[in-house]
Amino acid sequence: MWRYGLPQVEAGLPPQVGAVIDLRQVKQDQRRLMWDVAAREAWPGITVRLRTALPAGGSIRRVKLGTADLYEVESVPAEVDFRPTQLPSSRSAFISVMVQVEGSTNIRQSARNATVEPGDICLLDEACVFRMLTEQGCRIYFLRLPRVQVLGRHPQLERLFARTLPSSEPGAGLLAELLLRLGRDALKLDEAQRLAALAGIVQMLGLASPSAGAGLDIPWRICRALDFIELNLALPELTAENVAREQRISRRRLDQIMQEHVGEAISAHIRSRRLESAAKDLRNPQRVDQSIAQIAFANGFEDAAHFSRSFKRRYLVTPGQWRLDGKVKHGTI
Repeated sequence: MWRYGLPQVEAGLPPQVGAVIDLRQVKQDQRRLMWDVAAREAWPGITVRLRTALPAGGSIRRVKLGTADLYEVESVPAEVDFRPTQLPSSRSAFISVMVQVEGSTNIRQSARNATVEPGDICLLDEACVFRMLTEQGCRIYFLRLPRVQVLGRHPQLERLFARTLPSSEPGAGLLAELLLRLGRDALKLDEAQRLAALAGIVQMLGLASPSAGAGLDIPWRICRALDFIELNLALPELTAENVAREQRISRRRLDQIMQEHVGEAISAHIRSRRLESAAKDLRNPQRVDQSIAQIAFANGFEDAAHFSRSFKRRYLVTPGQWRLDGKVKHGTI
């Protein structure tokens, strides 16, 4: 099951752990909807779109560990978007320690991208937006830990968010093995032992270390600017000046930093993200009843004609043709 020389330890939370959802117990035509509903309830801020029309199965199971939660997620290919519901300083804000058991996952958070393979670890900051994409079925552990508690002990972990920590590295491999074992044996522990296990894991997060040349030099201003843009993308009043003002820095200076590290200025990035979001919405079956103008306005455009011209320059077809091509591709017409 594990690669890169990790021990062959059986994964999987015990069957008696409370299931958040098991799609095998849900009518097939309701599975996509019920999965999204269950995920939102278990993980506030999450939106999930299964990429299979009629998923054969999938489950989310959870075990409580004091102030933390350990989740095991088995899923068909899916797109996951997260928007924070808590301030970073809130005691309800979390960090997720993700361990890939089967399949692979692509992650984007701020200006960072990571591909997580079996045995690898990735840290996700739930104080920032992120996106996850799986191209095949997967199984993943998520240990959600209080953000204040973790960063209070290991402030250096902020530099590792959305980075692949490969199991080939001794520290990450040991941490992954521990989390897998915890998932298997958690129910055998009494409450005091679970609290001790949680404290031990928080301490052992210090084992996490970046690969050589992992590119941790992206300025914090870039990450903050990109997160601010994602959170306010639908607002027409979002401008480069607003983004710079939020950081109390001149637009010219922030543009310079963006050009150096992202390759485009703030305004260009806002425009690009709005077009990408609109293109996605135009092919979203749940938005089929919305007009092109409504989708444009929902993504921060103030003028439908301007949106259509910008869209055609970017995608070489009109928004209407883009939507029609999507329906043909997915066999809905």
